[in-house]
Amino acid sequence: MIEPTSGQNIRHHEGAGCFASSDVFSLSQRRRLSAVRILFLLVLAGVCVRLCFLHVASKYKFAEEDVYHIGKAVIQAPRGDIYDRGGRLLATDRETYSLSADPRRILSQNVEAHVLAARLHLLLGLDEEDVYERLTRRTANGSPYRFVWIKRWLTSEEVRLLGDPAQLAKEGLSLEREPTRYYPEGQLAAHVLGFVNREQIGGEGIEALYDSYLQGKQGVRVARKDAKRNLLLSQTLDYEPARKGDNLYLTLDSSLQSSLEKALDEVLVRCEAERASGVFLDPATGAILAMANRPAFDPNEYWAWPEENRVNRVMVDVFEPGSSFKIVTAAAALEEQCITPDDLVNCEGGTYTFFNLRRIRDVHRMGIVPFRECFAESSNIAMIKVANLVGPVSFEEWIRRFGFGEATGCGYRPESSGMLAPRSQWTKLSMVSLPLGQEVAVTILQLARAYAAIANGGYLVRPYLVEKIVDADGKEVFRHEPEPPRRILHEETAATLRELCHEVVTHGTGVYANIPEYRVGGKTGTAQIARPKNEGGGYYEDRYTAVFAGFAPLADPRLCGVIVVRSPMRKPYYGGYVCGPVFKKVVREALIRMNCPPDPVQVPVKTPAMPVADADAGAQRLFLQPMEVAEDEQETDGFVITHPFPIEVKADSTNEPRLPDFRGLTKRQAKERIVSLGIQWTSRGSGWVVYQDPPAGTPLYQVSVCRLYFSNTRLGLEHETTGTTISGKNNISSEG
Repeated sequence: MIEPTSGQNIRHHEGAGCFASSDVFSLSQRRRLSAVRILFLLVLAGVCVRLCFLHVASKYKFAEEDVYHIGKAVIQAPRGDIYDRGGRLLATDRETYSLSADPRRILSQNVEAHVLAARLHLLLGLDEEDVYERLTRRTANGSPYRFVWIKRWLTSEEVRLLGDPAQLAKEGLSLEREPTRYYPEGQLAAHVLGFVNREQIGGEGIEALYDSYLQGKQGVRVARKDAKRNLLLSQTLDYEPARKGDNLYLTLDSSLQSSLEKALDEVLVRCEAERASGVFLDPATGAILAMANRPAFDPNEYWAWPEENRVNRVMVDVFEPGSSFKIVTAAAALEEQCITPDDLVNCEGGTYTFFNLRRIRDVHRMGIVPFRECFAESSNIAMIKVANLVGPVSFEEWIRRFGFGEATGCGYRPESSGMLAPRSQWTKLSMVSLPLGQEVAVTILQLARAYAAIANGGYLVRPYLVEKIVDADGKEVFRHEPEPPRRILHEETAATLRELCHEVVTHGTGVYANIPEYRVGGKTGTAQIARPKNEGGGYYEDRYTAVFAGFAPLADPRLCGVIVVRSPMRKPYYGGYVCGPVFKKVVREALIRMNCPPDPVQVPVKTPAMPVADADAGAQRLFLQPMEVAEDEQETDGFVITHPFPIEVKADSTNEPRLPDFRGLTKRQAKERIVSLGIQWTSRGSGWVVYQDPPAGTPLYQVSVCRLYFSNTRLGLEHETTGTTISGKNNISSEG
C-alpha cells in the first residue's frame, strides 16, 4: 500500500480541523441564523401589515410622489325648493357664473394688471382700484395668490360682455359655476322667505329657520389631475353625488299674498304713510295665508336694500291696538254675563270723568243706548264702564286668555311677545286705559289670532307657516300636526261678538270695509304713537297707527286678518278710513277666488260722505294731563256720577238750525217733527219720548241719525227732575 505524502496528510488534517471547528461553533452560528430569520420574518410581516392597511383601511393611499397627481373636488348640493300651499315655486337654486382671478398666472404671463382692472371696471361697473388690488394680491411672504374672487353671481348680460372664456383664461381670469338662490316671484312674500347669503346659508325668515332641512349634503369627486392641476373626469377614482335639500311647502296662498301686497302699496301712496303691514289667517286652523310688509325688498339682491326693509314687522313690531282691542272687553263682559247686547249703557253725552282724575270724551256723542250701539260706535265711556263691571282680576285673565302678553308660538323667529304689565303693576287708571287698548302693546299676529277666536266659535289657535317638508326622493319627513285648540269662549258668546262686529261694519266706524256680497265683521282702531323716553315720553301729537281687524264671511268665516298702517300723513288718518278699504279689497278678491258661497249684507249700508272718526282717535291725548272734576259731579264707588241724561246743549246766539227737544211727544208727533227736518231717525219702545240722542240743541249739520227712546210712563222726564238713575237687572247706569 502506498502511504500518503505528508502534504496530503496536512490537507486531510486541515479538513478534519474544519469539521471539528464547525462542530465547536455550530451552536453560536445557529443562534445567529435564528436571529436573522426572526428579523427577516418581522420585516416581512411589517410589509404585509402595511400592504393590508393600505388596501383595507383607506380607500386611497398612494406613493408619496403620486399624491401630487391626485385631486379632490367638493360638489355643492342644491338647497331644497320652497313652494306655497298650491305648489307655486317661491324659491329655488340655479347655477350662475362668478368671475375669479389667478394673480400668480397674471404675473407669470406678464398681463398688465392695471389695464385689466380698467377693462373690468368698464364691463362690470366695479371699482378700478379694488379690482387692481385683487389682481395683484400677495400673501404675507410676498407670493402671489392663486385664487381671488372678482365678482360673484354675474348676470347673463355680464357674462356676454366678458367674452370668450378661453381668452379670459389667457389673462388669468376664470368663470366659475356656482349655485345661487333664486326667487322667481321677486319681492313676493320676501319677509316670510328671508334670503340666503353668499355662503349659501339662510340669513333670515324661513330660509334661516329651516336651514338644516333646506341645506343639501355635499358630494365629492376624487380624480387624477393633469399638468394644469385640473381634474381628469376620465380618471375619477371615487365619486359621491351631492344630495339636494328637502323641499318646504308653506301655508301661504300666493294669490292672496299678491293681492295683499298690492293693496298695501296703494295705501302707502294714498295716505302718504310711513309703512304698512298685514296678515291673513285661516281662522279654523291658524294657517297663515298671507303676511306682508311695506316697504319691502327683493331677496334676489337683498344687499341692495336698507336693513330696516327686511324686518318682518308683523312678527316683531308692537303697537297700542286702540279700539280694535275692545273685543276683549266685550267678550269678557258677555261671557261673564255682566251685560247683554240690548242692555242700556249711559254714555254720558260723550264726556265723562273717571276716578276724579281723567276725563274721557267720545267722538260720537251718545246718551243711554244699547250696548250693541256702544260697540258699533266704539264708545270709550261705555267700554270703560263695562270693563269695570268685569273687574281688574278677571279682566287681566281675559287679556291673557286671548293670548296677549305671550308669543303666538308660530315657530317664526324673532317674534315679539308684546307688552302687558302684571296686575301688581297696574295703577288706578289702568282700568281706564286697558279697556281702550292702551297700556298694552301687541303684534299684528297676536291681534289676528284674537279675532280668529271670535270667527271660529271661541277657539284660540296656534298660527303656523310650514305645512309639510318633503325630501329629494319625495318622502314626507314632516307634516304639521295642529295641537287641539283651546276654547276660550262659548260658541254663543262668539256668535254674539260676530254680530256686534258686523254692526260695526254696517253702521259703525268700519263701513269702509263693508262687502255687499259677503257679510264682514270687524273693528277699527286709531292709536296715537308713543313718543320714546329719550324724546320726553307721552304721545306724538300728529302721528297715529291706523288699524282694522276683521273676518268674513259672517256665516262661515274663511278669512281673518289685520291691516295696520303707521303714520298716515294725509288726513283723515282713522283706522276705518285708512285700513278698511284695504281689508275690503283683499278679502273680496280672495273669497271670489275661493268660490265662497255668497253671504250678502241684509241691511242697507251707506258710506258716509265724510270719513267716520274712530272713537279713540284722540283718546291718548286726554290721558296726558289729569283733568279737574266739574262742580256738578260727585264720586261714588270709584266712578264719577253725573246726571243720567246728557245736559241739553244750549243754543247760542247764532241762527244756526239745531235739533229740537222731542221729549214728552208721542211717536206720531215726534215722527212728524223729525221728518220735517229731513233727518234719519230710529225708535225704541212705545208711548212718549223719554230720551233722545243726540241731545236737544245739537247743530243739525252734526246729526246723521236721531235716536228716540219711548216709555209708557214718561220715566225719562221724572228722572231729569229727580236726578235718579235708570234701574234694571242688567242695565248699566251712570254709576258704571
